[in-house]
Amino acid sequence: MTSSITSYAQLEEFGRTRLSPNFFMREFLQSEIATWHGMRNVPENPERAVWAGQQLCNHLLEPLQATFGRIHVRSGYRSPEVNAFGNQHKLNCASNEKNFGSHIWDYPTAEGHHGATACIVVPWLVDHIERGGHWTAMAWWIHDHLPYSSLYFFPRLAAFNINWSEAPVRRVDSYAAPKGCLIAPGTPGKPGLNAQSYPGFPELLGKVMPFTPTKSPAASLCAPPAAALASSIDSTAKPLHATSAAPAADSTPARSSAAGEKVYYRAVHTITKWRKAANHSTLESAIRGPNGAAALFCGKVRIDYAKHGEPLFALVWQEGSSTGSLIRAEAGQPDGIRVVSIPVGKLKEFDDLDGVSERELASYFSRT
Repeated sequence: MTSSITSYAQLEEFGRTRLSPNFFMREFLQSEIATWHGMRNVPENPERAVWAGQQLCNHLLEPLQATFGRIHVRSGYRSPEVNAFGNQHKLNCASNEKNFGSHIWDYPTAEGHHGATACIVVPWLVDHIERGGHWTAMAWWIHDHLPYSSLYFFPRLAAFNINWSEAPVRRVDSYAAPKGCLIAPGTPGKPGLNAQSYPGFPELLGKVMPFTPTKSPAASLCAPPAAALASSIDSTAKPLHATSAAPAADSTPARSSAAGEKVYYRAVHTITKWRKAANHSTLESAIRGPNGAAALFCGKVRIDYAKHGEPLFALVWQEGSSTGSLIRAEAGQPDGIRVVSIPVGKLKEFDDLDGVSERELASYFSRT
């Protein structure tokens, strides 16, 4: 998928997006990997990234900063491209699949849960440790006071990943001693319950509101860049109790195909009734990549649209699977497309015949 942020001016304006009273999008876009290797670290779905970032900042970072003073953001948002590069080159990035709903803010987890992660340093904690304290005290304080999903502590500067999720796990792990899991899911926590684990820590300043989902518009891949940015940029912070609901679950990107499993892509146009393309190595690329189905319906794929005509349907399947995907453009849907399942056997029949009637393809959308 290509981002709706396609110019420097749009990126500059996007960076001004206010996520909470004290945090703006710009500080979360900084990436040493992207800077050093000449990559663009911008969301493919700006609106979804903003929504997830608002939850992270309002529910977790704001109360932390109010209580402990200024916090430093070391790493925030990573685009799928930047994260994949970091993972492949062993630059301390987990796989994209593990970072959906984490550092990759604009895509949900495999289970459809949205979330956002930032790696932060709390100078108050650095000073606390220099005075003989321990990072575990901060972990227990957060566990008792904040609606976090996961924490992961690192040895240097007591930095830690802090994750907000609409389906919180409430687990704490560490690469710093003692390594491993400190707090397992299901461990009780509320203000003061584990106070013996963080003696001398300050009381929480401010009120932490529970996450209350309300409806939020889904981002559309086909929105013009300026319009997409306008819909995603909010110059005022949303109050905690008015945070919006995550985009629909079917915005989850298709997962990568296993090595050696061929991906088939076909498109039906008003002129060319059965166009074959062999430039996709993964299902994700075929559906939501720069030359995939979603981009096709937006007129962004490098084909001769005058020659082939308006795109009507796209069909994608993977060798060895029992079901494939039939896709068409549909306003109001995530990414501007609607995807329905279709047996691979039928898709192969259509492919053997080099085509199928538009009426038959349309009928699959009325069955769901």
